Amino acid sequence: MIMQPMATAASAASQERRRNNLSLAFQELLVVSERLRSNRQQVPNAEAFRQQVREALKLAETEALRQGYAPEEIQHAVFACVAYLDESILNLRLPVFADWPRRPLQEELFGHHVAGEIFFQNVQKLLTLPDSHQAADLLEVYHLCLLLGFAGRYSMGARGELRSIAEQVAAKIRRIRGVEPFSPTAGVPSDAVSRRGGDPLIKPLLFGAIAFVLLTIGLFVFYSFTLGSGVSRLASIAAGRGI
Repeated sequence: MIMQPMATAASAASQERRRNNLSLAFQELLVVSERLRSNRQQVPNAEAFRQQVREALKLAETEALRQGYAPEEIQHAVFACVAYLDESILNLRLPVFADWPRRPLQEELFGHHVAGEIFFQNVQKLLTLPDSHQAADLLEVYHLCLLLGFAGRYSMGARGELRSIAEQVAAKIRRIRGVEPFSPTAGVPSDAVSRRGGDPLIKPLLFGAIAFVLLTIGLFVFYSFTLGSGVSRLASIAAGRGI
């Protein structure tokens, strides 16, 4: 069953509060899945690991609710993260996860084994939504899964089509959000340099460079004079001894 995103957004205040935060609420799950995929996460017991994942999902859902996301939107993020986690585990083929294929987490939470298909059906559904920050937030979670290696039904081929889907998702997010800095404080005001009279380090560095050059010239002159005097004295001594 394709998950249906909400058709209407929350209030403007709620939208501002929650903007760009849905993926952050689920980042721990994404990191764990990526570490599993790259064999950097040791799991001694699969059942204990499953329980830890359930608890992490609850924490992520609670945080997303606190940020103002609706339950339907949160389930979108849960589904994407679970699909990515299941695929990561199934691709490992580790003995500790020998029973996971018979009961992946997607079956426990969503009642099916076809997340690799439904994932992309959800993506296409989200791509057809009108541009909104809500759509961008939801797509961002799916996009992160794709960037981290999720392939789903494209695991056996058609990677060009997979890249095309990822590019469409990224393009819609950029169109909605515009080009944003990496942090809210990353931008520098255009008049910042003129207000401050330039970089405060330039003058000290300039004076230091001038002092270094003058010192070098002074030492050169001193040693040249000293060396010249020494040579003259040696010549005089040699002449006096008839060498």
